Amino acid sequence: PEVWSAEALLRAFLDAVADALARGSATNHPKPPQRPAHAPWEHRLVLALTGERRAFATEGLAERALAADLDAWVRPALGACDALRACFRLELPEGDRGFALGFLLQATDDPSLLVPAADVWKARGRTLKALGRAFSDPQEALLGALGAAARLFPPIARALGEARPVRVALDPAEAWAFLAQAAPALGEAGFGVIVPGELLASGQRRLRLRMRVGATGRTAGVVAGGAGLGLDEALDFRWEAALGDEALSARELAALARQKSPLVRHRGQWIVVVPEELAEIQRRLEAGGGRLPTREALEVALAGEADVAGVTVSVVAEGPLAQAIERLRAGAERAAAPPEGFVGTLRPYQARGVAWLQTMAGLGLGACLADDMGLGKTVQLLAFLVGRRAAAPGDARPMLLVAPTSVVGNWEREAARFAPALPLVRHHGEGRARSAEELAARAGGPNVGRAANDNGAANDDGGAGGPSGPRAAHGALVITTYGLLRRDAATLAKVDWAAVVLDEAQNIKNAASRTAAAARALRAPHRFALTGTPVENRLAELWSILEFANPGLLGPLEAFRRAYAVPIERYGNREAAERLRRVVGPFLLRRVKSDPAVAGDLPPKDEARVYCTLTREQVTLYQAALDEAMRRIEEAEGMTRRGLVLALLTMLKQICNHPAQCLGEAGPLAGRSGKLARLTEMLEEALAAGDRALVFTQYREMGDRLVRHLASALDTEVAFLHGGTPRLARDAMVRRFQDDPRGPRVFVLSVKAGGAGLNLTAASHVFHFDRWWNPAVEDQATDRAHRIGQRRTVQVHKLVCAGTVEEKVDRMLEQKRDLAAQVVGQGEAWITELDNVALRELFALSRDAVALAGELDDRDEPEGDERDEREPAARRAGSRRQGARRARGEART
Repeated sequence: PEVWSAEALLRAFLDAVADALARGSATNHPKPPQRPAHAPWEHRLVLALTGERRAFATEGLAERALAADLDAWVRPALGACDALRACFRLELPEGDRGFALGFLLQATDDPSLLVPAADVWKARGRTLKALGRAFSDPQEALLGALGAAARLFPPIARALGEARPVRVALDPAEAWAFLAQAAPALGEAGFGVIVPGELLASGQRRLRLRMRVGATGRTAGVVAGGAGLGLDEALDFRWEAALGDEALSARELAALARQKSPLVRHRGQWIVVVPEELAEIQRRLEAGGGRLPTREALEVALAGEADVAGVTVSVVAEGPLAQAIERLRAGAERAAAPPEGFVGTLRPYQARGVAWLQTMAGLGLGACLADDMGLGKTVQLLAFLVGRRAAAPGDARPMLLVAPTSVVGNWEREAARFAPALPLVRHHGEGRARSAEELAARAGGPNVGRAANDNGAANDDGGAGGPSGPRAAHGALVITTYGLLRRDAATLAKVDWAAVVLDEAQNIKNAASRTAAAARALRAPHRFALTGTPVENRLAELWSILEFANPGLLGPLEAFRRAYAVPIERYGNREAAERLRRVVGPFLLRRVKSDPAVAGDLPPKDEARVYCTLTREQVTLYQAALDEAMRRIEEAEGMTRRGLVLALLTMLKQICNHPAQCLGEAGPLAGRSGKLARLTEMLEEALAAGDRALVFTQYREMGDRLVRHLASALDTEVAFLHGGTPRLARDAMVRRFQDDPRGPRVFVLSVKAGGAGLNLTAASHVFHFDRWWNPAVEDQATDRAHRIGQRRTVQVHKLVCAGTVEEKVDRMLEQKRDLAAQVVGQGEAWITELDNVALRELFALSRDAVALAGELDDRDEPEGDERDEREPAARRAGSRRQGARRARGEART
């Protein structure tokens, strides 16, 4: 059977739908008589669109002129002539004058440039000058456009009987017809349309249904902070008819209904009363109010509107719910004093963050603390936990902290430093509890001892987490990892936690993952997420984090995608983005380092791109890999093509790093990579100045090569942290790099393992050897050094191979950074959707890159016997196709 690719099938479907719609619209019009094949092409096209023969023969037509002829044929329907188009403005009644539709000309490239029809008729000659610009044949353009527009809105034809039409008078019914039907049709046809904003769906002169919610229910205790906002309970709501901010009485509503007109006068003003909406308002008012789950009431009240049976309804909170929302929106305006038991000083913005956490907990709501990396989320959370435990001495329930393995040791050290009175229980390692009962016994209960040494830290031998160790005092903090959250999901879900905290909460960004499901299954009245990147690529990631913090607040994931993700990510809908900000804003506290209240606490950060030159071997290998891969890509379709594109992308990135990485070789390394040579030079300068540096790479195998090369070339110790590094070894590396004067001065880290949760302020230089191509991830890695505690300017160096795909995608990064700020991202998937021509343009080497490669090799050409050592590399570069095949195999793996 014939197999269709997804793209071909979709195109065929769209073609069939467009054809059916065109023919369906033509059924109400008389068919033109049959004409011979040599009839004018316009007639033949109409026959092809409306007749039984669905073919448009192009015999006798100039192929190159056909597109221009078609464009000229449809131009009158688009309302544009030269650089002008007709524009229609609905004018409200003034004095004795009724509704009117004013005529104007509008510049197609500058919609703010409007010329009233009266000025058009005053123009002399065939040129109109307005606001420093000149337009030809304005009167002809206006008359032609009015004739075309009259087919869409017949009342315009009345004005064509005048010598110099300026406007046409409309009765209320015609004004409504223009507002409801003709205005959208004219806009789609290319005309300009201006209507009074107060008559639009969101305007102040439009009758709307309004919901008032929150007057009764359990939320009476919210404001006092004693009961919390019960999301699982229901609140009463009632309906009312509203005009702007004003509620209408039943008598006023009945009077409007009796006029039986969409546009009616009310208190001296014209207002819109849509018949369908009026019927829905009357039906809702007759049915009375009802009850709404608190989580739904909270969402719609924060958004200020809701969709009810296809009608947009404004929502107003009242009573205790309104007071609770006022507290939510106030955010972190007040500052909290450090609680008793907390050892340290809170910076002003950190004190406000602690107060915000306390407010959310007092309302019984979860939240996401999304401060930039390095601003002290750990300190704020510890201060909150210490204060919560002190405020509820009778609550023996433990608290749970889930963190990546790489930062567990950091949490234990920070807890010992800032909260020495807070008992710690380790739920990781071989000695961890094997049942919920055992875990609960270790983490709390009557007549229990302390699970920490004299310094407040958990015992190294397992302490409270060991099978025979002492038991923890009430309200202990249990620390575990995301791996164990998945593995011990059933055990952890049975414990009644006082609070649950997810550090680096982007680990649950995939809502369908086992990690996210295990996090949502945890039982706790207070749920908090900590992350510097609440959105990395998709809005669904934000949904997953907030679904953990406040289950059900944003509704089901599919409904969230329909209401927010698709409109914002695919269509850039600003109204949907603003509505989402209103809903999630109170539950997400984010301060960035550029904020005036924060910037004073941090040293400056200088970011620069370092453009590196390819060697001749890199150029040869790059071009060979590109040629062979593009041949395969051009022959493939669907998922196979996407896989080949991503494999090529990986291969070219590895070639830019070093030919040895792409070819799977151990060495030699020197002299074969322009990027490696530049990194070595810059590190030499940094070390000579007495500085320390971080080097990030996304490839573990490249990290191994970097360590080996840099240790030899710089004659210094180089540490390497990657996903396979044991926890104790990680902690030792960090400790030596941070505190040991004789420790390693260069620290190579994989982005995944070392890009989050570590405090590496001993470094004043950060090198991104290869690009992750996600601004949020790169910023997170940079913030290992640029964070609270850093006292020197941090130099950030992003290495990019000039003239390659790296430089071209780097231009996209800044655009993506703006999208990420609006909670939008793309990842690398966009590259796989490019057509073959665009792919070649993206991946192709520039001429400058090839020329500079020759210059680099000439400059670094060895002399004498050293030339022999370079011969193996030259032979490898000459075997281009074999190298490309090997590289493709590694990239696919």
